[in-house]
This record gives sequence, C-alpha cells and structure tokens, in this order.
Amino acid sequence: MKNNFKKSNLVLVFFGTRPEIIKLFPIIKLLIENKIQHKLVFTGQHSSLYEDVKHLIPVPDYNFKIDYKKQSLSEKLSLIISKSSDLIEKLNPKLIIIQGDTLSALGASISAFYNKIPVGHVEAGLRTYNSNSPYPEEFNRQIISKTSRFNWAPTIIAKKNLEKEGVDNILVTGNTIIDASSFFNFPITYEDKILITIHRRENFGKSIIKIFKDLNKLSKKYKNLDFILPIHPNPEVSKHKNYLDNINVINPLRYEEFLKLLSKVRFVISDSGGIQEECAVFKKKILICRNETERTEGINCGLSKLIGNKIIENFSWAYENPKWNGNNPYGDGKASERIVYDIKRYLKV
Repeated sequence: MKNNFKKSNLVLVFFGTRPEIIKLFPIIKLLIENKIQHKLVFTGQHSSLYEDVKHLIPVPDYNFKIDYKKQSLSEKLSLIISKSSDLIEKLNPKLIIIQGDTLSALGASISAFYNKIPVGHVEAGLRTYNSNSPYPEEFNRQIISKTSRFNWAPTIIAKKNLEKEGVDNILVTGNTIIDASSFFNFPITYEDKILITIHRRENFGKSIIKIFKDLNKLSKKYKNLDFILPIHPNPEVSKHKNYLDNINVINPLRYEEFLKLLSKVRFVISDSGGIQEECAVFKKKILICRNETERTEGINCGLSKLIGNKIIENFSWAYENPKWNGNNPYGDGKASERIVYDIKRYLKV
C-alpha cells in the first residue's frame, strides 16, 4: 500500500546496464555537486558489465541483484517492476530518473507511473518505428514515453519524434554521452587499428557468423591493420569467437580504456548505439552493422553509414577516408547541466 506521507525532494536514479551508468554519471556528479537529495538504484540487469564502470559513480544505495540465472526478458522485467514498486512505495520520491531504453528503465518507469511519481527520461525520443529493430529497445522506449513527465531529448529529431506522438514537456539537451566522452579529453589520432563491437540481438545467429567471418577475411587482406574486438560476454556473441582466428579479441575494457582506444583507431565497425555518438566526439567514421538506426543525425552528416552485415562491400568507405570533420550532431557537452537545471526548477531548490 502506498505511503501517505508528504513527498520529500528525494530523487531516485535507476540503472541496470553499463551504457546507462556511462550516460548517467555526469548527471549524478552534478546532483552531488548541487547537493540534491538522491539515491542510486542498481537493478543488477547486467551484473557482469557493471564491474567495468562502477568506479564512475558512488556505490549504489540499493541493488536488486536480479541477474542471478538465465532469465527471459519478461522474467527480468517482472522482477524489476516488482522490486522498483516496493522501493518507490517505501521511499515516496519526488522524481525518478531513468536513461534510455533498457528493461531497467522500462520497469522503473512503469512502477513510478503506477505510483503516480513523475518520471524524468534521459535520452527521450530516439525512434526507428520498427519494434524488431532494435529489439526490444524500440518497444521499451515508446512505452517509457507514455509514462514520462520530463522528456530530455538529445536532438531536434528526437524532439520531433515525441511531438509526433503527442508527447509534451520536451527539453532538447544534447546527449549526456558527449559530456561523458569529453570528460576524459583524449587526443585524437588515426593509427592503423580498427575498433569492432558486436552485441545486438538482431545480429545473433547467422548474421553474427557472417559478420565475424567477413571481419576475419578483411583482417587477412589488410595485414597493416590491427582489428581489435572487445568481446561481449553474452554467450550468443562469445560462442562464435572461433571464427576470429586473425582478430585481436580482448576482454571488455574499462570505459576510460575504451575511449582511449577509440581516440586512436582509424575507424569503427559496430552495431552499438552509444558508440555512434562517441565516434562524433573523436571524429571517427563508423560502419553500423544494423539495418536501421535511431541515430540518423550521424548518417545525415557523413559520420556513419548503415550497412547491415555487408562489411566487405562497405569497408573502403571508412578505410580510404577515415577522418570526419563535421560538427557534433549529438550535443555540446552540456546536456547534464541542462537536465540538472530542469530538475532543480521542478524541485524548487
């Protein structure tokens, strides 16, 4: 049963995955600096990948520890909703903050909505309008937008997507990953290295086998290049690493190490979302191994190219002219300041 006591100015910040922590840590840093009362809630959605970025934030006040067995998406979501609801009822916060389109963000937003607690959504409005690409993230973020009171959109395109859906109270902030990436300020060079990351569900099965085989072929053709792939721990990815006998397969990197490598490579091949924005910070072209992207700004300005699993056919696009000198379409590094200012106005502090 919901508490009847008056809400304090408590803010709950929910996260459960590595990308959420990376994109939230600049906001958390400012919450601390501005002495805004808050608690950090880690759902444990991806407990293994948490180790890589846990040093970026204080130790979470709450840890749901839900990642304890092989679970279906619905099992994980139900656990997140249940545990989030219990905590929200107990603490009765003034606002919850979520980021992106994960199960953790979805579960926490549903719990807050049912408890009539306002939701602030960081990175609101990204869309492909294809529920299977990315799956299940596209579905997650559309539902989240139905629950959110504050919609912090990273770009004008994201704002227009929300307006088209009848969503209001939108603030264009830029993307907080630009704040995070710029924080480390690594010098930009173009060495004979290629950075690769592959982990999307859409690529599991035949597609990832083709991608890995083609990458291996390219690594043997371009002997001057060091193809580096930090392997994702998901078994659907790691079980295929035998196809990469000529690729430099390494363990996942700490965030600073990853950005330092990104700052040095010639270009990037990836199916990730956030790395498309990080490439803009470090002026590196990226071949996107997906059929659709919610980050069309990069395509429009020549930073990125959507290639599906046709890496060999598109390799020369990035290899022959890797340097990109456009203006960053994803923000100016002040997204977190705008978001925290909006939070302060709401809390009246």
